[in-house]
Amino acid sequence: MSWEHLPKPDGVGDIKPTEHGVETSISIPLDEGGFFGRECPSCEAPFKMRHDEYQALPDELELTCPYCGHREEHSAYMSPAQRERVMAAAQGLTEQWLHEQFNDMLGRTFGPHRSRPGRSGSFISIETSYTPGSPPPVRALPEALEEQTRRVIECSACGNHHAVYSATSFCPVCGPRPAAEKVLEAIVAAREALAVEGRLGGEECEMLRDAGVFERFAVDAIESVVSLFEVFAREQFKHRVQDAQQHTKGRGNVFQRLDDTASLFAEHTGVELVSLVGEDRWQRLERTFARRHVLSHNGGMVDDRFVAQVPDSGLKPGQRLVVRRPDAEAALDDLEAVVRAVAGA
Repeated sequence: MSWEHLPKPDGVGDIKPTEHGVETSISIPLDEGGFFGRECPSCEAPFKMRHDEYQALPDELELTCPYCGHREEHSAYMSPAQRERVMAAAQGLTEQWLHEQFNDMLGRTFGPHRSRPGRSGSFISIETSYTPGSPPPVRALPEALEEQTRRVIECSACGNHHAVYSATSFCPVCGPRPAAEKVLEAIVAAREALAVEGRLGGEECEMLRDAGVFERFAVDAIESVVSLFEVFAREQFKHRVQDAQQHTKGRGNVFQRLDDTASLFAEHTGVELVSLVGEDRWQRLERTFARRHVLSHNGGMVDDRFVAQVPDSGLKPGQRLVVRRPDAEAALDDLEAVVRAVAGA
């Protein structure tokens, strides 16, 4: 029996001979949304892609990990469960082929033979026969269905969809995602962290509060506002100004300084950031940036610089800056408003 006629497990397609052997297709189960799993060969993080869109991609296209940005050809992104499914299919087909080959060999060796004359001219009757054994059972392939995801992202650049389990920076098809999208998603994640306090109750909530966990969430949110603003402002400036690097060269972390950022945008893009987002919101952002400096560089201890920047805080040098959930939520709201206003300008 040839490879093409072997009994096949469910999920194995037609077997075709090639110059180097045989080839076949092995189906990968899809979830209810039509997505199947991929896994980055670099950071080993799982994600999913939509099957119909994946099928339309060019074979030569390298995929990009949505988490770490690693690029490699398609087959490198098979998940361990999918490799197990492929190996089970190969082993099952090999078992069937070996069984048929063994039967053919024994059939030729021990099949019926004609009688042959002996030395004295008499005939010795020799009869042999072989009864083929039962073929091995057809293997059932492992399912290889990954855990359901909660978040599906539609790429604003290429329109393809991918499902993820955590924060991402890249589209698997076209690479880096716009900074505005990443920042807005990070804001959502920070809000979710702040909301944990309201979702817990009883002793567990009190234990976490006593340990300072919820204040830590608020501090992280304040610190992230500055870093996210920097990422967004830098990309926007680079996108709008042809020789952007020349205008920021030698100026350090210029996009961590609100006044310098506003000056750069006004001079080279014509966008007046303060007018665009409003004077009150801009001043609140300045307070957030001042808080972040104390939290990140002074261990939370107020200094003369902070008092000068935020004279109405009521704090004195040497006091500890305490950050609460409403402070962090307001800072995130201000950042979101800035991102949406500038991206749409």
